[in-house]
Amino acid sequence: MFKSIETEISFILTVWGISSMIGGLTFLYFDNPFMDAIGFQFLIWGLIDALIALAPPFFRKIRGNKHVENLTKLKKILIINSVLDLGYIAIGIIIFIGIFNINEYNGHGIGVIIQGSFLAIFDTYYAVKIKAKGF
Repeated sequence: MFKSIETEISFILTVWGISSMIGGLTFLYFDNPFMDAIGFQFLIWGLIDALIALAPPFFRKIRGNKHVENLTKLKKILIINSVLDLGYIAIGIIIFIGIFNINEYNGHGIGVIIQGSFLAIFDTYYAVKIKAKGF
């Protein structure tokens, strides 16, 4: 279906990013500090994910460069991101368990845990998939 792993990654990350932003706006609708905090995290992470997914092809098109897939480099980036994602999850847990003792921050913690968990699974899956191809 996809012409390259990079295209597949960009597509899925774009869908996740847009879905997160829509979910974030939905959470903000409830007018509850806990849900507002989760919604804020979903909006911000969704925006960043969508930008990460869409920026490279956009700038490549502007510059007129051809797409050259570098799976070795991509695998290294995904492995580094997987480790960072575990850090995000840990920070989310610390925030959620009440380091600040404010319910609003607990919502931020849940938002970070959910977004970080998706990215940890996503990045690890694609790093393993690329490794299985021999890169």
